[in-house]
Amino acid sequence: MAQSFLQQTAENVPSLKAVLVTAMPDCLLYDSWVKEDLAWRSEDVAAYFGDLVRANREGLKALGSWSSEMQVTIEAADSLLILREINADFVCTCIFERDAPLGMVRLHMKRLLERVAESLPSFEVERRPRGVRLVEFLNRYAPDPHAVMLRVSLRNGIPLEDLERPERLRDEQVEALEETTRKILGLQTLNI
Repeated sequence: MAQSFLQQTAENVPSLKAVLVTAMPDCLLYDSWVKEDLAWRSEDVAAYFGDLVRANREGLKALGSWSSEMQVTIEAADSLLILREINADFVCTCIFERDAPLGMVRLHMKRLLERVAESLPSFEVERRPRGVRLVEFLNRYAPDPHAVMLRVSLRNGIPLEDLERPERLRDEQVEALEETTRKILGLQTLNI
């Protein structure tokens, strides 16, 4: 039987017990590799890891410390877990043996993530209008996603009906939306 790409990538990494790739935002298992027969199933834990990264992102934003380069490291009794958001569509969780040196884990994790990221599909087939991407980004990362569009509307004078159809925004409205998005999120630049 032919090996999967994830199996080829992960099986020779020392101390690595499992790799789970979770599709976001639904937190569904996309692919996995498990070295040994563990007491849990990949499908059962993948959703929790996606939610954990999402909760961590929101917590860091609340503290004003959010970064797109964040990762979650969990030191459990028998495992070292590292969760990393590869892009907006995928989270990768690597589970190492607990006694693995952290420096080596980071090195292996970096190489593994590069290879996994290259193999993942891209869901962005066409270039969506910048206004649409800004609204999606803001809704995903804003501290209060339920009221964020109202805040944007009040700050810029853009009618709420126009923000509900961001593909129709005029260039000056998109510029105002981008500036407000940066201010709300506390970012100097937006990589969208």
